[in-house]
Amino acid sequence: LDIWQTTPTHVDIYFPSNSTRSPIKLPFEDFPVFDFEPVQTVNPTTWNMSFSTSTFHSSYHPLPEIEGFISDLANEYPDLVKLVSIGRTAEQREMTALKFSNRKKTVPSETSLRPRGAVVIMGAQHAREWIAVSASLYLAHSLVADPSEHYSLNGLLHNYDVYIIPVANPDGYQYTWTSDRFWYKTRQRLSPGDKCVGIDMNRSWGYKWKPTNGNERVCDHWYAGSRPFQSPEANNIANFVWTLPHLKAFLDLRSYGQMISTPYSFSCKRTPKDAEDQLEAASGAAAAISRVHAVPYTAGRLCSQLYTAPGNAIDWMYQRGGVKYSYAVHLRDTGTYGLSLPPEWIRPVGEETSKMIEYLANFIITKPA
Repeated sequence: LDIWQTTPTHVDIYFPSNSTRSPIKLPFEDFPVFDFEPVQTVNPTTWNMSFSTSTFHSSYHPLPEIEGFISDLANEYPDLVKLVSIGRTAEQREMTALKFSNRKKTVPSETSLRPRGAVVIMGAQHAREWIAVSASLYLAHSLVADPSEHYSLNGLLHNYDVYIIPVANPDGYQYTWTSDRFWYKTRQRLSPGDKCVGIDMNRSWGYKWKPTNGNERVCDHWYAGSRPFQSPEANNIANFVWTLPHLKAFLDLRSYGQMISTPYSFSCKRTPKDAEDQLEAASGAAAAISRVHAVPYTAGRLCSQLYTAPGNAIDWMYQRGGVKYSYAVHLRDTGTYGLSLPPEWIRPVGEETSKMIEYLANFIITKPA
């Protein structure tokens, strides 16, 4: 079964309409079935690159179009944006981070004696979570937008350097466009004799890593590999983060569920020493999101809001990377469309997410160092 999401209250299961698997008699066969529309893309020549009205944020985009967009941002705003190569994927694709910095306009304040902070935002580790990729690109655009524009995050660059990794799993993401829309893992070939490929990138991180269970198979969605950081994509990002000074926040954008989650993921039996500040910031960020389009988000520990999962990125970022404010952010919705969120929701999700980032950045800067 393709389990899209499991929480303490429900499980979402996807059955492909063209599945060749043996028929399964279900107790809920008479329930409504949603048919998903084919994805429509926008011809790059028609993009309006103005932040407020850009047509780029009206559709999802394959990897070449994303690479073109971030290249355009860097060319258009060379004083604010720098493209950083952080390594190669299993299929030898280049992984790129965008660095946003405006050190010439640091705002003097009571916090000006502190080192300049840094924030890392990561798009979808799981290939099929397209809205996480699109939201990260919206945030990238918002950081170069004129401060007078609604939802602009340009003002954050007065006190922060912001790093965005829009496509954390390029091989898997491209595969969702060419072969399997709901592909989950990376595309790493682990052994010549394996009939399946790929690792669950978000179970590959090196803190509390372990196999999902004793019977884990390479074909499983949640296959964690045979060792920590076997995924070169996760390893590249971890190595990159190690080079960043004064990293204050890390946000792993996900889909779906409308949740802002704190460490830990590996277990609920252990509580982070910074849990109170983490949850206070997350609760305020959830409220900031809901004020935009009245969409409710919940805040809590990842292990309790979703399920326990060892080897998670936010656990490693907090415990090994030293990032106090480390969050998994599951964007819209709560299951009506799930992983097939309509493209007309991209901009509203981006607007909500920008207010969340703004709140967290302001919260962190007012806290004692």
